[in-house]
Amino acid sequence: MTKKAIRPPGDVKDMMIAGCHVRLAYERTADAQWTVNATVMCGVEDNAEEQSIVTQPFEARESAEREALQQITSLLGHQTDRSHSRVRNWS
Repeated sequence: MTKKAIRPPGDVKDMMIAGCHVRLAYERTADAQWTVNATVMCGVEDNAEEQSIVTQPFEARESAEREALQQITSLLGHQTDRSHSRVRNWS
C-alpha cells in the first residue's frame, strides 16, 4: 500500500541550475515525512527535454531538498558547456 503525498498549495521553488530550469515541489507524506518532486527542463524548441526526479521520504524538508539537488547536479554534471572550456586557443 502506498501512502498518498500531500502538497500544500504553492509549495514550490523555481531555480536555474547549469542553464536548466528546475522546479522543486515539496510534498508531505501521510506519515509526516517530506519528499521532493523535481522537474528539470533543458534545451530550446525541438531540442528541449524534461526529466523528473522524486526523492525518498525524509523527516526534514531540508534533507529532502538536499537529496533532490544532489540528484539534479549529478544528472547535469555529465553535460559539458564547451563555451567555457579551460583551454584557450591563441591564434
